[in-house]
Amino acid sequence: MTQNSNKIRVVIIGAGEAGRLVCNSVARADQTSFEVVGFLDDDTTKTGKLVCGVRVLGTINDLQAVVKQHDIHEVIIAVPSGRGETVRRIVENALGLKLVFKILPRISEVLAQEESEDYLRYIRRVQPEDLLGGEILKSDQADIFKKVAGETILITGAAGSIGSELSRQLTAYKAEKIIFFDWWENGMFALQNYITENYPEQKCEFIIGDIKDRKKLDAVMSRHKPTSVFHAAAYKHVPLMEFNPSEAIKNNILGTKTVAELAIHNGVKRFLLISTDKAVNPTNIMGATKRAAEKIIHILAESQNTTSFFAVRFGNVVNSNGSAIPTFEKQIEEGGPVTVTDKEINRFFMTISEAVHLILQAWAMGKNNDLFVLDMGEPIKIYDLAKLLIILHGYIPEKEINIKITGLRPGEKLYEEVLVDSETTLSTKVKKIFITKNHMDFNKVAFLVNLNIILETAEDDSLCSDNLKNILKSMVKTYTPSSCEIK
Repeated sequence: MTQNSNKIRVVIIGAGEAGRLVCNSVARADQTSFEVVGFLDDDTTKTGKLVCGVRVLGTINDLQAVVKQHDIHEVIIAVPSGRGETVRRIVENALGLKLVFKILPRISEVLAQEESEDYLRYIRRVQPEDLLGGEILKSDQADIFKKVAGETILITGAAGSIGSELSRQLTAYKAEKIIFFDWWENGMFALQNYITENYPEQKCEFIIGDIKDRKKLDAVMSRHKPTSVFHAAAYKHVPLMEFNPSEAIKNNILGTKTVAELAIHNGVKRFLLISTDKAVNPTNIMGATKRAAEKIIHILAESQNTTSFFAVRFGNVVNSNGSAIPTFEKQIEEGGPVTVTDKEINRFFMTISEAVHLILQAWAMGKNNDLFVLDMGEPIKIYDLAKLLIILHGYIPEKEINIKITGLRPGEKLYEEVLVDSETTLSTKVKKIFITKNHMDFNKVAFLVNLNIILETAEDDSLCSDNLKNILKSMVKTYTPSSCEIK
């Protein structure tokens, strides 16, 4: 292709089938604003060769030199593994360059199209989840469809980050009826608009209520007779819950106890608790209360044979309400600084859609008393993530946008616990889903005694947080309260 100064000069990363399809789409589109200058591909045997009449100029490591030498404006990522580690590496190699990053998503779906298809319409800007998430696994969808068919499903916390994605995916799987339950009016309004607009045939109810309101929740279950409950309602923000331990206890422990007991009372067949990696050796109130919630459903699972109880643990999800990435993006838009608590702090990440898809697969195969954990992949340093987001927005970290280290917050760990350990987990038929071994070994009588004590104590907000922490420590032996002082 000959140089045209009026067009956006592009380098395509990936000289394989996907890259070729993109390049051919540019060539076919007479009015396109793009000019493909060259390819980059880590297969060094392709360097110097022509693909669709365009030269392979080198590998990803040559990005800096190629951009400067050929006056490149945009990068289009067109590789089958173009999520997560691959995208991070590309962005890291663009440090100091003023580039626009785009990606051809859903590679497997795109490649299934006809050769005449305009692949340019699939291309979009690289998003934060492209830096972190893997491709959604579509295996075993038939199992989910089969399990959802005929189900009346109650989703607590339906308007939250996980709850709303559960709501969307379960609606797409065509449940018989779905009851969306949450106290958050604005979130429920948005969810109602989405569901009624996109799935007008879906039988559903949108109910504003509190999971601690036993009378209200009992009336809802008695009226709608759910066959399955997805319990996603929880307080989850670690530092905030350190300052409000009584509310974390009432919502995460009492709320779970209330929903679970009413599930048994109303003949619910299957109950799934959405848990967290922070329940593993917790150092904060939030994690300890979620571990206590796991113990509650374990006891209930053993005490009767009407309702099957199981739980799924996973780590951070991209773009959840109040999470790091939306905060960073807002700070970047405002010119910085981007605030990171510690230069070494790291976290596991997964996209919300992928996490929920795996949750549904776990639910489809879950048996009474199962505790599932999701393989979150490799952790990423939050400091590195902040730098990548700054580069992605076209700025230079620590020069144009500063990164400010603020210190660990109350209850915050430097490193998250590894959820999938070969010594403590068993694989399942679904990739990325594991079952823990010997996950519940505790004195159930003592736990129930302390459960009653902590629920009574949490009702008195005037009591100091140390008192609640001590009781919680008696309930969750692996809980090591943070040394950060609550002021």
